[in-house]
Amino acid sequence: DDDVQKVVNALFAAGAEAISVNGQRLITTSEIICAGNVIIVNGARIAPPIKIMAIGDPETLQTGLKMRGGVVDSLVLWGIEVKIKVEEKLAIPSYSGSLSLKHATPVKKGGPM
Repeated sequence: DDDVQKVVNALFAAGAEAISVNGQRLITTSEIICAGNVIIVNGARIAPPIKIMAIGDPETLQTGLKMRGGVVDSLVLWGIEVKIKVEEKLAIPSYSGSLSLKHATPVKKGGPM
């Protein structure tokens, strides 16, 4: 879970506009939790191999991942295989879970902010 979180954080820091982990769309309240030999993302159990998809500027995202001493260097050092593939078009599923917000409330379209 820690390795996946580090990759996700690096992608968000590099400007990713949307990210998914094995088809689970990440939002601000998403959790990535270790559960034995699987991880749990948005309540879904995910087993290896882990596929992380991100939408953003491909060059910037790759630079964010491959910087010297960064997340990819760290994963490779531990013997974890990392494959980066650039796609011309990519579809990331929408978030399908429920939103339980404590402090924020949705604004009705056309209503006051």
